[in-house]
Amino acid sequence: MSQTVSGRRQTQELAKVMAGRVGNLIRPLQDTGTMVPKTEWTVGEHAAHLAYLKELMARMLAGEPLTYGDGTREGFARQNMETLIGFTERNGAVLADRIESAVEAFCQKAAALPASASANSPLGPMPVETFTAYVLTHLMMHGEAIARALKKPSILDRPSVIGALPFVYFVFERFVDRDSVKNFTAAYALHLRGGPKFYVTFDQGNARITDTPVRRVDCHLSADPVAFFMVGIRLIEQWGPIAKLKLTTWGPKPWLAFRFAGTFLPP
Repeated sequence: MSQTVSGRRQTQELAKVMAGRVGNLIRPLQDTGTMVPKTEWTVGEHAAHLAYLKELMARMLAGEPLTYGDGTREGFARQNMETLIGFTERNGAVLADRIESAVEAFCQKAAALPASASANSPLGPMPVETFTAYVLTHLMMHGEAIARALKKPSILDRPSVIGALPFVYFVFERFVDRDSVKNFTAAYALHLRGGPKFYVTFDQGNARITDTPVRRVDCHLSADPVAFFMVGIRLIEQWGPIAKLKLTTWGPKPWLAFRFAGTFLPP
């Protein structure tokens, strides 16, 4: 599931565009203390988290021996809180500039590296193309949460979600909800509208994503990419997109579609 050179460059451009969208949301704010729904953080804390992590990611890609957390959801949560205590900047304009500058620095370094290169990331070693998609995904997750808190239009679009897929593939298998799928065996085909098709197979607590089916597909899911992303990171429930036909299903066991959304725990 690797990208072409043009695909990798497109993901870099998408990351820079997404950083600009986040920057546009927070730069004019006189007060970043608005609480973000479904989180315990304010807009300023989400923006500070983005600024700190993007600067850290750029330094990691440049080869600095840095770490963040211990690779688990619990470890990330602890590290996030410790970082927000020590990183006190909450000015919207300052944070916007830092986010955009850090993403630009990351993408410049990524563009200079060969396709075969790998780098250390907050989630451990990963290919540079996956790391770039990680930067994009992280901006989308927190940026969309900020947009919703500020009652602004969505910053997500189909190209950005498709550009984020290398990281989605990477992280899904590592952050599957073990309790949810420990006795679960099923095979899904995911059809992203205007994007690729891929397969997700669950087998007694493990998840695997592939380009071709591992076994007979039990449930086909056709998804609007933005709806798929927002449900996947638990920013919205699945029922609204289902009612609007942004998520549809068919196959021998179409009822398994309702279970899919609960199989992943975003880091």
